[in-house]
Amino acid sequence: MSTDTDTARGSAAPAGTAAAAASAPAGRPRRAGLPAWARRPWIAAVLVAAVLVAAALLPLPQSVTAFPSGPGARVDGVLNDVYDWAVANRDSSPVFIYGFNYLSVLLGSAVVWIETLLQALTWPGVMVLGLLASWRAAGRRAMLVVLAAFAVFGVTGLWDAAMTTLALITASVALALIVGLPLGIASGRSDRVERALRPVLDFMQVMPAFAYLMPMLLLFGIGNPAAAVATAVYALPPSVRITSMALRSVDGGAVEAAASLGSTGLQTLLKVRLPMAKRTIMLGVNQTIMLGVSMVVIASVIGAGGLGDAIYQSLSKVDVGGALEAGLAIVMLAIAMDRVTAGVGAGSDGAPTALRSPWLRAGAYVLAAAAVAGAAALRIDDWPQQLRLYTAGPVNRFNDAFADAVGGVTTAIGDGTVVWVLDPLRAVLTQSPWWLVVLAAAVLGRVFSGRRAAATGAVALTLVGLMGRWGNAMDTLSQVLVAAVAVLALGMAIGIAMSRSDTLAAFLRPVLDAMQTLPPFVYLIPAVVLFSVGRVPALVAALVFALPPVIRLVNDGIRGVPQNTVEAASVMGSTSGQLLAKVELPLARSSLLLAVNQAIMLILSMVVIGALVGGGALGYGVVFGLKQNEFGLGLTSGLAIVCLGILLDRLTQGRKTDA
Repeated sequence: MSTDTDTARGSAAPAGTAAAAASAPAGRPRRAGLPAWARRPWIAAVLVAAVLVAAALLPLPQSVTAFPSGPGARVDGVLNDVYDWAVANRDSSPVFIYGFNYLSVLLGSAVVWIETLLQALTWPGVMVLGLLASWRAAGRRAMLVVLAAFAVFGVTGLWDAAMTTLALITASVALALIVGLPLGIASGRSDRVERALRPVLDFMQVMPAFAYLMPMLLLFGIGNPAAAVATAVYALPPSVRITSMALRSVDGGAVEAAASLGSTGLQTLLKVRLPMAKRTIMLGVNQTIMLGVSMVVIASVIGAGGLGDAIYQSLSKVDVGGALEAGLAIVMLAIAMDRVTAGVGAGSDGAPTALRSPWLRAGAYVLAAAAVAGAAALRIDDWPQQLRLYTAGPVNRFNDAFADAVGGVTTAIGDGTVVWVLDPLRAVLTQSPWWLVVLAAAVLGRVFSGRRAAATGAVALTLVGLMGRWGNAMDTLSQVLVAAVAVLALGMAIGIAMSRSDTLAAFLRPVLDAMQTLPPFVYLIPAVVLFSVGRVPALVAALVFALPPVIRLVNDGIRGVPQNTVEAASVMGSTSGQLLAKVELPLARSSLLLAVNQAIMLILSMVVIGALVGGGALGYGVVFGLKQNEFGLGLTSGLAIVCLGILLDRLTQGRKTDA
């Protein structure tokens, strides 16, 4: 992972120090450094934490601890002026008349057109066409999942909301693919394009979903166009990256053979590269759709409507039953779209062998067309009431009974977490001098990831203060750190156990697959059931949301250790614990670092979304700014989230060769 000399400080520091001393050129004065134990990264982290705690305990005035408020107030004022100008000139400025308004009308019309088409087909028509298309494209199992999804839409009374969400996802994903696939093809064929796109895509993938909302509000206002563009931009990176990777992984011999036969570059692309890369490209399409599903739910706060709005409204009223119904519908929609696109990517033939006759297929299409036309002609608009299940009431009554039964326990756990963990950690971060916190971030960046990470972290935190969001950022950071400790402890334990047992691995894999399919919004529902609203349910949702990739990476990292190395250690008499601590975990270091990075980035995104259930901090700034037209507050909160994301990402990437 790294070529830096400090990388080996963990387990081999004494040997490394001795070797360095032995190899030092004669006559060169040897620098007196810290003892080996003091140069261990985790010792340095503990020392930094101790300095912050000591500083927080000092009776320092707020003028010393808080970031100066002047720059933030000026940034707020400038951004609010920009927003006021945009609102006042949306119908007169050439920037909007000949630019964003056209795109807004185009996207808004596309969403309305798709939704109108789905409504015109009526629910029987949509079901027939959806089942036929999924059966033909992805096979019988995918068709059954689609049937289950349609059934959930109907019986929960959310058919219209589901069609709104489906229309928005269709328009957003189409926009993302129209932009992303050509960029991916260009990146796959040109190293220069790939180098130019890489930092942009890195930045986009670091940004939490909430951070995309305010810029879209400025450019497009509240409504479907803003939601569609935010969803498309958020879902864009996988289509670019995976398409580029797919084209670069095509067998060079096949490309050279096509070129030697006289094929032009375009012919080679269309006849060789794209067909051979189809399966991987479809994986990128699948990932784009799944990100679109997760983002379109979050985009409900800027007027996306549909199932996301149903969840948002239910959570705001603590209507657990309503939120559960809408959550189940969005989960089924995500699973159905995942299975269909995965089936297409796997090259499923779809139709059973007995039904592959062209005449039978033609007959099926005719029957489907007749069913759609008949349903439309008979104006079968609404889902039959006889097939409606009213589960919200019973679920709410169960929730009330559950709260009466275990509410005391969960409330005590929640209050204890707030009083004994969250509040003290937030106090350490907010009552220490701001410059000391920036310095601490730089030191930790230098220790864990090198000079660039140190500089980037210091700049990112300083920008947070200059935007006037220091206090809320420290609140968010405290929640992320607490959740990260819990996720890594639990994920490491389960991942190690999974690597030791094939039976446990076989049981957990489908569970983890299902968990990673769920949109993040859905995780808030059971957390609210257990802990009501506040910071604790956001933490619990973040913990569950970030757990699957950590478990997977720990398991994969340990299982990827060369077997001959493990056997050699066993032959030397190592116990199981020694084998794990001295061989497997050190050799799986790159996977473990990736697990830490992924966990913290997912936790940050979820903690921010937790503002919708009372999590407060930066996420609340975005939501409040959206609802109250406080553009400066919303945008600076969103940018502060981005800065925190960059800080945490750089600190957890591990050392590079620059250090």
